[in-house]
Amino acid sequence: MSRLLLPALCFAACLGTASPASAQLHVGLLRTLLTPFPTSGAMPTQVFSANPVGLAFDFYNFDYELRTTDSVTVGAGASRFGGRQPYMNGDLFLRYYPSGRAFNGLTLGVKAGMTQFRGGDRHPGVGIDINQSSTVNEHIVMSAGLGLKRLIRTTPGIDVIPTFRFNVGIGF
Repeated sequence: MSRLLLPALCFAACLGTASPASAQLHVGLLRTLLTPFPTSGAMPTQVFSANPVGLAFDFYNFDYELRTTDSVTVGAGASRFGGRQPYMNGDLFLRYYPSGRAFNGLTLGVKAGMTQFRGGDRHPGVGIDINQSSTVNEHIVMSAGLGLKRLIRTTPGIDVIPTFRFNVGIGF
């Protein structure tokens, strides 16, 4: 009985504090976020995104991407994986959108950055990636892709690492 008391009190408190004005604010925010992307040319100029699925697998990925022309973006990304072979990674990248619509469609990218493995081994590297991006509306951008990064090493070890991304971002 006492297990149900706290949730019931929280529910009653939410109902008691709800007002038409706050409900309109929440509906307005949802409508803004979920409205189909306008075709009038209003597109985000920058996107901050993260991988929501990776959290379940101790994998974190964050990207910041800035549109420089209609078909080119530049940005920075960082990732961390804590599995059997943990690593941290940071890259600067350039992405080309052949469709001429940044944050929409196929993208081909090049990147350069640093990768650190357990034990502190840090290595510079260069890589390529291919992604598919979609602007859901003027505020939501989704992207998925994969790539390879070649590490420049002076000691034996992994020379090429795969990169994966499934990011959901906020465009502004």
